[in-house]
Amino acid sequence: MGLAGSKTRLRGHLVDFSDKLYLAPLTTVGNLPFRRICKRYGADITCGEMAVVTNLLQGQQSEWALLKRHESEDVFGVQLCGGFPDSFTRCAQVICEKMNVDFIDINCGCPIDLIFNKGEGSALMGRQQKFEQIIRSMRAVMDVPLTVKIRTGIQDNKNIAHTLVPHLRDWGVAMTTATEVHQAGGLGLYP
Repeated sequence: MGLAGSKTRLRGHLVDFSDKLYLAPLTTVGNLPFRRICKRYGADITCGEMAVVTNLLQGQQSEWALLKRHESEDVFGVQLCGGFPDSFTRCAQVICEKMNVDFIDINCGCPIDLIFNKGEGSALMGRQQKFEQIIRSMRAVMDVPLTVKIRTGIQDNKNIAHTLVPHLRDWGVAMTTATEVHQAGGLGLYP
């Protein structure tokens, strides 16, 4: 669901995300074979599984495998998770220089305690100044659009997405997608 916009420039041409079937990144499920099946059944846009920026920068091959693209994925993005502007920015720079991707997505939806407790994933939604620094620094080194996946909130009965979304485009985000409507993370349960 495009919240902050539905059209964005991808490597020199305009791509219209409206009325397109977008297969959102799905950790442990959205692997390359699954994405190939989804393409066969009509997915227009695909995104790799969440990859942790520090693991990528350390050269972990298993993490880099999450960013692998199949030739059938004509519009393909990668999703990154982290908590610091410098590591996000360096990782985005390397990906733009070395890989063939159409967009990079920041994961602000992961509620897993291991991620959340480090200030990553959905915890970034509660760290607005840090989140803005990450977005602005990444945009400065990227030649592809930046998208963000968020959830409605990080605490039960306290939705905050509506306060964050208006800022995202100003910071340089091309499109925002929303995940489950329930809250989860360090302050809730992961369904």
